[in-house]
Amino acid sequence: MGYDLEPLLFVSVAYLLLLFSIAWITDKGWIPQSVVRHPLTYVLSLGVYASSWAYYGSIGIARDSGYLFLTLYIGISGAFLLAPILLTPILKITRSYQLSSLADLFAFRFRSSAAGIFATLIMLASITLLLAMQIQAVSDSIHLINQDISRINLAFLFCVLVTLFAILFGTRHISSHEHHQGLVMALALESILKLAVLLTLGFVALNEVFGGFDGLARIFHKRRQVPPNHLI
Repeated sequence: MGYDLEPLLFVSVAYLLLLFSIAWITDKGWIPQSVVRHPLTYVLSLGVYASSWAYYGSIGIARDSGYLFLTLYIGISGAFLLAPILLTPILKITRSYQLSSLADLFAFRFRSSAAGIFATLIMLASITLLLAMQIQAVSDSIHLINQDISRINLAFLFCVLVTLFAILFGTRHISSHEHHQGLVMALALESILKLAVLLTLGFVALNEVFGGFDGLARIFHKRRQVPPNHLI
């Protein structure tokens, strides 16, 4: 038994219109620069790193590998914690020589256009796989809610919307000095919603699976009482 299609479409369209509206009014300058350029806004926009993998892949890895799933996030977190050593020098080079992409950076560093082409091909292969996973996650999730909708049609519609959003707010001008403030604000809002959803799911799982904090505490207490050789 699936949910009705009309409310699902209404919520989806309303959410996309909200993101488009935030990006548009930001580009129009209607949101104060103190908010747009606030460090917290940029930090929240980095939540784009948590895609469908955060909802599906990380949970599966955590189940199979335990705390090893944290390596997926320790790496990127470490890169920003070490930004003065890793990222700031790259930023200075890209601004000084007006390099607008990673391919430009590789071509400049190795003085070879072949290096830029190779970097582009590697990124294209990697991004294609990630986008395919994202598209499949969106289409499969909506199809689970309502089986009357074709997965192929859902995937195609999602691709059209993402492409339109990227054209309007991401790639209008290729310049190392353009900050894409509308895109950053939209991503920041999306990250807030992601945090709200993840916290809600965690709270529901905590109560439904473990019986709340008390039940989780009892489980940890029982595990401490089990001899270490019995846990292997």
